[in-house]
Amino acid sequence: MSSDKPITNNNETRRSFCKTAIAAGAGAAAVALPIYGGARMVLYPLQQEGLSGKEYQLTTIDNLDSTPRSYAVVDTIRDAWVSAPNQTIGNVFLRKVTNEDGSVGVEAFQSVCPHAGCRVKVDQQKNPKTGEVETMFYCPCHGDMFSLTGQRIDPDTCKSARDLDSLEARVDEAGRVFVKFQNFQLGCADKSPV
Repeated sequence: MSSDKPITNNNETRRSFCKTAIAAGAGAAAVALPIYGGARMVLYPLQQEGLSGKEYQLTTIDNLDSTPRSYAVVDTIRDAWVSAPNQTIGNVFLRKVTNEDGSVGVEAFQSVCPHAGCRVKVDQQKNPKTGEVETMFYCPCHGDMFSLTGQRIDPDTCKSARDLDSLEARVDEAGRVFVKFQNFQLGCADKSPV
């Protein structure tokens, strides 16, 4: 009896299948890896959390008194794919206050003038309303003056369309002072976050 079918070796068939499967897997990996890398590179900046509105511990309540002091807000800045740790992202004025219920609290203000973004200072200035020399916030760029509570001394002549930008601040049970740092649009009457 003779058969017209060729005799095939099962080992050769398996070997051929394994070679084809490995080649297909390697080819798929070679194509998928650059696609994944490119997609990750393009989408990475979109996944980054912004710094504005984040809470920072800046000092303790024992380091504060009724005169505002400036504290740097430091964080890691991520610019696309580059990280720069320990960068100053802003400054905040803090001062100790007594709340209506008698407890000790903290007031926090942005350190920039809402008019044009100049750095505000705390200094002895002559109050244009009372003529008395007082400690107050003072903008050296355009001469705007703000009370220690952040209010414009003379809204009619002040170049800033709004009071100093206050920030959320809290003191925890250990006396640590936390501030929710936020930047706001300049040159407008509305306190709009950016």
